[in-house]
Amino acid sequence: MTRPDTCFGRRSGQVLDGEALIGLLCRYGIGQPEKAAVRAFGRIVSAERLADDLLARLGLDEEGAAEAPIGLVLRAFCQELACVVQWDFLPGWPSALQARWSECYLAGAVAEFPFIAVDTLIGLCHEHLFGERAMVHRLELDIERALVRLGWCLGGLMSATSVEHEQSFRLAAEDGDPVLGLPNRRRFLTLLAERLASQGAGRQLGLVVLSVEWGRSVDVLALDERDHLRLALSEVMRGVLRPSDILCALGDDEWAVLLPDLRHAAQVSLAGHKLVDACEALRSNSFPALRARFCAGGAAAPEQAGGPLALEQAARSALVVAKAGGRPFDIYGGEIVVKAEGDAMFETEVARALESQQFQLYLQPQVALPSRRVVGAEALLRWRRSDGRHVPPPEILRVVERIGLTPLLSRWVVQQAAQILATLTAGGCDLRVSVNVVADDLNDPELPLFIRQTCDTWRISPSRLCFEITESGFVSGEAASAETLRLVRQEGGRLALDDFGTGYSSMDYLRRLPLDELKIDKSFVDRISVSESDRAIVELMVRIAHTFDLEVVAEGVESVEAEAALCRMGCDLAQGYLYAPPMPVAEFVAWWNGVETAVPAAGCY
Repeated sequence: MTRPDTCFGRRSGQVLDGEALIGLLCRYGIGQPEKAAVRAFGRIVSAERLADDLLARLGLDEEGAAEAPIGLVLRAFCQELACVVQWDFLPGWPSALQARWSECYLAGAVAEFPFIAVDTLIGLCHEHLFGERAMVHRLELDIERALVRLGWCLGGLMSATSVEHEQSFRLAAEDGDPVLGLPNRRRFLTLLAERLASQGAGRQLGLVVLSVEWGRSVDVLALDERDHLRLALSEVMRGVLRPSDILCALGDDEWAVLLPDLRHAAQVSLAGHKLVDACEALRSNSFPALRARFCAGGAAAPEQAGGPLALEQAARSALVVAKAGGRPFDIYGGEIVVKAEGDAMFETEVARALESQQFQLYLQPQVALPSRRVVGAEALLRWRRSDGRHVPPPEILRVVERIGLTPLLSRWVVQQAAQILATLTAGGCDLRVSVNVVADDLNDPELPLFIRQTCDTWRISPSRLCFEITESGFVSGEAASAETLRLVRQEGGRLALDDFGTGYSSMDYLRRLPLDELKIDKSFVDRISVSESDRAIVELMVRIAHTFDLEVVAEGVESVEAEAALCRMGCDLAQGYLYAPPMPVAEFVAWWNGVETAVPAAGCY
């Protein structure tokens, strides 16, 4: 089987220098007497004759080599090996022999073949020296001894070459992108540290991080088509880089470029813009049907950052600013520095708030229509910073995702929701509670088991927990997401599709997902009392949901007129400020006890 070649970290074809060769010969006991003996044998038997005999003995003559898949490369190696009798003991010939063996090894030859060839060669030399004679000369014995030592020396050199290749293959598997053949993130971090440490005085090391945000059109591509797209982007980026620049693949949709030996940081901006322009030109010319947004951020060390991690963080901060501003590229500095420092402080504060359980879940009631009977509530994340400012939930979630704490937050939310249900039960409120599920949760195979264990701990039925998913969250990993949802449903939990109508494939999800509820987004509910088109859209959504035997929940109901329109359409449930704002749990229980069986008219709570 042919072994894969590697694009980085290879040591094949390494040329021995004079000092390394001397060390190798000394290790095998080869000195001037042995060199003289080998030269003497070269006058007895030519390299051409020795090669012919060796090929015939190994079955690699012209006919035999043609039959073997790698016969031709093995034949070339053996012919080169026979040239040992012409060697002048300079580094060039062992390096040529190494190169021949590299070709054989990469073609799939067994690692032991050089020793087999050497052993056969030594046997042939013995035959040429002694023939059938019983008496031999001392000089002939010296020649044979020298050839044996030299043969095993060359065998050891070939063995070292094989080991180097195996190490390269292992490193490539661990540190390389399997499709692109580029250094992956693990290798990138090593290269970043190495290049930064070796940077010359007065020179800058630039870093550009490029990200691609694909439109919906890329989701319909097959895996090989996506690989082809990534390969094409990688090649076009290579085309605008210097030979010394290093392109790395950090993920499916993210690349990094190391720019060594820059004279000034402004060169990073030039490289960043060239990379984005090249990618956009490729998309426009070769993939016009695909929608994509290319953004990049850059920084330079030591001018803008000190260590490797600081340099990467600086480049990523610039990338974030570029994305937020709708620009193709930004370089670290000025306002970005201030923002990055603020972001770092905010990330630390969010992590500490989660660790010390400063977050809260507020409850906003869900009422049945038209009776206004309270049947449930949605749990909404709330957090007040130390300065008293309330942080919007989307901002919290973005930071939590960025710092890798999403699983921790999700489990906290599930635990808190279960505890809230136990509290509501103790207060006489036999209601269900809905919690929001983010995209990363849907790829967590342990989530269903955690839900069951949590419900068992708080002695509540999983059916009183409803998990709301968004269409955009489901798109990110459909197969794994569907399996997680199936298991959640199997454990008894309810499932709701949130923000219906704002995603890509609403109808298809209704057909394929094990849903119980459909939630109509507030953007459609706001104008149903005044807009004929909005009213028609919502009415269609209600009909579609009922076709699939789903309960319909309208979000953001804030007027009696909107409520009346929803009632006429047959909407099942509603939530919004018409009934009550989100409240802490204790306030919700008091409020629920106050309304008794139904929420009073607007403004009376």
